[in-house]
Amino acid sequence: MTAKAGASGVGGAAPDLGTLHEFHGVQPVLPVSDVTRAARWFRDMLGFELDFIAGEPPSYARVKKGDGSHGDPVYLRLWQCNTRGTPPWRGEIVIHVGKDIDGLHAAYVKRGVTVIEPPVSQPWGLREFAIREPDGHVLRFCGYLP
Repeated sequence: MTAKAGASGVGGAAPDLGTLHEFHGVQPVLPVSDVTRAARWFRDMLGFELDFIAGEPPSYARVKKGDGSHGDPVYLRLWQCNTRGTPPWRGEIVIHVGKDIDGLHAAYVKRGVTVIEPPVSQPWGLREFAIREPDGHVLRFCGYLP
């Protein structure tokens, strides 16, 4: 894989969607049995701050370490999963996109990518969609709501 496609897709090559849509961050999503307990543990034991917690009762959270003064902050997402009697969840990768999340979704659909969740606006201020790659891993693309 030595060929590079420009953002315009010149010469028949597919456009570089990562550059075109300004990908700018990745956030691991960790399956947890109790999101409130897990968020407290990251705060109290590792020094993270609670960035948000969502759901009633809480089922999803994000913790943050760093303020950008010495590199990008580290974000971890915590997702409460019922693991009894089900195969263990493998987690997912969240990729932050700088612009046009719906356009990126449309481009992936046009390429035949397996979309498992269409774009949706979340209460924590992001618009996101999810795909599954051929080995079964979930990639979630998100961008801030205007």
